[in-house]
Amino acid sequence: MSHPPRINMAALKQGMEAEGLDVLLAISQETFFYVTDTLLLSQKILPTRLCMAILPRDGPPAALVCYCEELQTRQDSWITDIHTYLEFQESPVKVLVELLKARGFGVARIGIEKGFLAACYVEELAALLPEATWVGADRVFDTARAIKTDTEIALMAEAARLTEQAILETFEEAKPGDTEKEMADVLCTRILNAGATSHFITLAAGANTAINHPFPGSKPLAQGEILRVDVGGTFKGYQSDLARTAAIGASTEEQRSTYKRLREAQREAIAAARPGVRAGDLYGSCKRALEQGGLSITSQSVGHGFGIGMHEFPVLHANENAEIKPGMLLCIEPAVKDSQGFLYHIEDLLVVTEGDPEILTTVMDTEVLFIIC
Repeated sequence: MSHPPRINMAALKQGMEAEGLDVLLAISQETFFYVTDTLLLSQKILPTRLCMAILPRDGPPAALVCYCEELQTRQDSWITDIHTYLEFQESPVKVLVELLKARGFGVARIGIEKGFLAACYVEELAALLPEATWVGADRVFDTARAIKTDTEIALMAEAARLTEQAILETFEEAKPGDTEKEMADVLCTRILNAGATSHFITLAAGANTAINHPFPGSKPLAQGEILRVDVGGTFKGYQSDLARTAAIGASTEEQRSTYKRLREAQREAIAAARPGVRAGDLYGSCKRALEQGGLSITSQSVGHGFGIGMHEFPVLHANENAEIKPGMLLCIEPAVKDSQGFLYHIEDLLVVTEGDPEILTTVMDTEVLFIIC
């Protein structure tokens, strides 16, 4: 059975070739799902319950999962060579090593996710397979996953549309006096009803907007304050992530001006997201535009790659030299404060093309500050 078109297998194999790897091990929830097409809930809530995909440079792939995940893996995965281990009775790493030996990888160059694997697992791998060379392959996975396939782009565009529609309907329904929690509950319910299997939310009003990721509380939406929401869901294993800002009741001249200058700087950074530009250049472009508008950037990054994970490669900060390439999906999300300390935040999703970037979050008219009234 061939792999699903969602997986950029050619890029994975190119990365393996470039690093001289004989085999890749996908062990984190994100890369296991990416390679196997199987999204296991227990990998998220019980990361010590290891599940692993074995992807050789040449030859068919295999998967090793906990015995209790065998049924779902066989149902969902395109991989047919599936093995299991008994939790609490067998070491998953030891079973993995036996599979690698059986496949002829006892003295191979093996790529692992050093950014995910705990030191105890790496030490066990090295002790059980001492003649192998263990290579950090995080960037191989990152680079392949950064360039989205057409299937991924369509899936994520729809997830973004559904999430933004939920934000718009919630903004239109909300009114001064509602609490943060009441509004957040309505919004989250809409996102789940739209098809998300899980969600996250930051929704804050007034002084609470300055907190990075506050939990929505009992504070009422007060006239004259700013409200910001940063929200997303997981749709078929992929994320949505949008931020919108609104004024409550009515807006002041300062609020309208602050928002207008923020959006203009964001749009300048979006327009600069073209092939060949460096990720750090997008940060610099947005930072300069904000400064020219009399505003100060509040974060050390202005966005990130996006997909199965929330913040994927490349993250748009000053020291990231990765080149922007066609097929990348990027979230651009600068934030600024006004004289009252209220935080304004706007985040949109775009796809990098050979020409102008295409904004995928277009349900709401973000040109002017939304008023909740």
